[in-house]
Formats: sequence, structure tokens, C-alpha cells
Amino acid sequence: MGQPPSAEGTPKASPAVPTAQAELWPGRAPEQTPEALVVFAASSLQDVLPLVARAWQAEAGVSVRFSFDATSRLAPQILRGAPADVFISADDVWMRWLEERGGVDGTSIRPVTANQLVFVVPRGASNPPEDPGSIARSDLARIALAGENVPAGRYARAALESAGAWGTLEPLVIRGGTVRATLEWVARGEADGGIVYRTDALAEDRVSIAFAFEGGDYPTPTYSGAVTTRTERREAADAFLGFMSGPEAAALFSASGFGPDGDGATGAQVPPPALDAASGLDPWSAVRLSLIVAFAAVLLGLVPAVALGWVLARRDFPGKSFVSMIVMAPLVVPPVVTGFLLLSVLGRESALGGLLASLGLAIPFTLLGATLAALVVGFPLYVMAIRAVFDTVDQRFEEVSWTLGVPKAPTFRRISLPLALPGIAAGAVLAFARALGEFGATVVLAGNMEGETRTIALAVYSLLESPSGQGATWTLVIASVMLSLLALLGFERLSRWQRRRMEDHHGR
Repeated sequence: MGQPPSAEGTPKASPAVPTAQAELWPGRAPEQTPEALVVFAASSLQDVLPLVARAWQAEAGVSVRFSFDATSRLAPQILRGAPADVFISADDVWMRWLEERGGVDGTSIRPVTANQLVFVVPRGASNPPEDPGSIARSDLARIALAGENVPAGRYARAALESAGAWGTLEPLVIRGGTVRATLEWVARGEADGGIVYRTDALAEDRVSIAFAFEGGDYPTPTYSGAVTTRTERREAADAFLGFMSGPEAAALFSASGFGPDGDGATGAQVPPPALDAASGLDPWSAVRLSLIVAFAAVLLGLVPAVALGWVLARRDFPGKSFVSMIVMAPLVVPPVVTGFLLLSVLGRESALGGLLASLGLAIPFTLLGATLAALVVGFPLYVMAIRAVFDTVDQRFEEVSWTLGVPKAPTFRRISLPLALPGIAAGAVLAFARALGEFGATVVLAGNMEGETRTIALAVYSLLESPSGQGATWTLVIASVMLSLLALLGFERLSRWQRRRMEDHHGR
């Protein structure tokens, strides 16, 4: 695992050691600089914790390095041996999960701070809901929440259930991986509203806070911290947790929109997910959707892939290298970047996306969006395989046909295409295999919606963040590996068939 990014560089040794540092390490020589403390913390704290760490370093002379991510990803990382000294969770469920498995010292767990859930809408939105009771009666088409295993996602669902709106709004929900991803969808206008933390909403000027979930009926997001059981810097870790509970850190949290601390929170607690079920996720739904998306991507790409493959193999024209570069680009561009570009072009805020949406053909966060993402990412392999096939088809057969007066189009249909058919099928199978494993572009363009866009890769990603998803994860992993290997076996068999046919024709 890579080293977490550093919030502050390691301080230079100085002759004078602060008093707090001397108390923490009484046996350490004054010229020695303590090793940096490694803190794994919820991503919603990434703006404020570096400020707290700077104040801590000034007092104790100890630098801090952070790894920020969703709590649901950090906890399993710590359990698998990630080099963390302190863990700061965005809810108690994952902290308890880690404590039960020996990842953190239960006696060290203490409240750190708190947050608040708010409902946000794109800035300038007309007629936003004014309170929790009006959400179900509003004309919202899409509501963005964080993932169901991410604390913010469970807090949001609990809030909607308390408001009596979950049953009505559940079909409208799209899931982001983190609070920041959820906020971005609202800011871009891809979702009509969303539930995020107040601190994140205040940091994004493209959204407006419609209302806050206030009162005892709604959950109060609380953060707790603990020392990991594998730390070799126990005294420093305890001291850092103590500092975060002190008045100086509390002032920094308050200035960033956090507080009061979890000990003073009065909101309702979020019910923990059932630890004997995989958060309600149906693995076979993901397998079925993956097959649908992969087959649809192959079928949609067949004609353009054959046309481009033939043109690139048989024609020389100005700009051929440029066309080839554009076709191959998704093969080397990171899939999440491809997804971002597709969302920028096809999102509701773009000219093309807005036109398609007005015609009833919305693409983001739909099955069509997942199919398009898989098609774009797998298309280079499709074209590359078909181009190679047409390179091997002997052009003399076509030339003989032309000399007999047969036009080029019928010659292509009756001679070139049949000769290349096994190779085209091999390219289709290769594109199918790539579509089965697509993740990055899909999660950005289509989201992670159970039963609609959640393919195998997205389901595995979600289950890895679930305290109880190991069984379903292995089901999906085995299904994915088997399908991929079968597809690759088919590709190999079809490629051999194509080579034998070409050898037979060349030998005649």
C-alpha cells in the first residue's frame, strides 16, 4: 500500500524540544525528531484535520500524515495491516466492526466531533423543497446519496425514513461513492438534489442548502477516533486523540462548520446495517446487468467497429493516423477520465445531453449510460482486432470479383466479410470481455444504482465496503472470473479458426 499523503512535512530537528514532546517521549534525546503519526480519517475531514495537525505539531513537535477515504474503505484497510496509528471514523458502526476484529483498541475510542445532514440543490434551482416533509411532494427527478455502506449514505437514508419519504424517493436515488462525489453530481446539475454533510455543502459554491435535518428525529453524524492495535507509537496516538478533544481543536472544528462533539449530540442514532446480510445487494442482479451491458455494447459497436476496422486496414487517407489515435485513445486514457469526458458531453448541462434529455433519451445514470461507457472503453479492442483481420484477408479475391464486374459493396458482403467473419467474432468476444470488467467510466457516467446500472465490478466495489459482504463478494468474483475466462477462451478459438482459414485460402 502506498504511503498516505503528508499533511505537513517532517519538522527539522531543533535544539529546543517543546514541553509536550518531552512529556511524550521522556527517554528521547532532545536532538531526535519523533516519527510522523499516521492517521486514517474519513474523507469529509480532509479540509479541517490538516489544520488540527498543524496545531498539534506546533504543540507536540510531532508531524502527522493522513490517508483520507470513505470510512468503509479505511476500516478494511486497517484490518488488512495498513500502517495506521489512529483511525477516525464517520460513524460508530465501522468503529465497532473494527474493534470486534481487533483492529482498534476499544478502550481508546472517544468522540471527536459532529456534523449535520443538509439537503442541497444546484444553485439557482427553482422551487426547492423547504423542509424534510416536502421532499416527497416535490418534483425532483433524481436525488443523490452517498453509497449505502458509506456512513453518509446510511445517515441520509435514516433521515429520509424519519421524514417518511424513503418509500417514495427510493426509485429516484442515485448513489455516489463518497459525499464529495454525491455533492459533485448535484453541483453539475446531474441530480436535482442530494443529502450531504453541512461542511461539504459550505465548501461548494455551486450548490445551495435548501434545509437542514434538525431535531431529535434525525440522525446526527458523529466522528469517533481510536488507536489501532498495531501502532508502535501508542503514547503519541493517545496524545493526538486527546488533543482533538481539547479546546484548541474544538475551535478549529467549529470554524470549519463541525460540532458539537459526538458526546453532546442529541440527534437520533443511525441503526446499524444487519451484519448477517450483504446490505440487501443481489449479486445475480449484477451478473445479469453485466451480461446485458456487455452484449448491448458489442451489438451497438458491431457496425462502426467493422467499418472503422476495414477503413483503417484498406485505405490510406489524410488524417488516418489522427483517426487511429482517437479510436485507440480510450485504451490508454484512464477510464475515470473517459467517464468524466462522457459525462461532460452527455450530461444534462451540456448542449448535446440537454437535447437528448428533451427527446426522452437521457444517458447519465441509466442502463444506456452503462452500455455506452462499456462500449467506448472496449471499442479500441474491437476495432484493433477487426483491423488485424482485414489485414490478413487476401485482397486478390476482391480484385477478381471487381474484374468480373461485381461492385465493391456486394464484393465486400459476399467475399471480404465472410472471410473475415471468424476474426470479427473474435473481436466481438474480446470487446465483450472488456465490457464485463468495466468500472471507472461506468461509475462516473452511470452511477452505482442497484438493479439498473450496478454491474459486477460496481457490485464488488460496493460489497468491499460492506461489513457483511464477503460471501456475496466471492460469488461475484467467481462469476466474473469464469465469464472472463470463457470469453478469452472463445477469443482464442475464434482467432485460431481465422488463422487456419487464411492459411487454407493462401495455400490454394
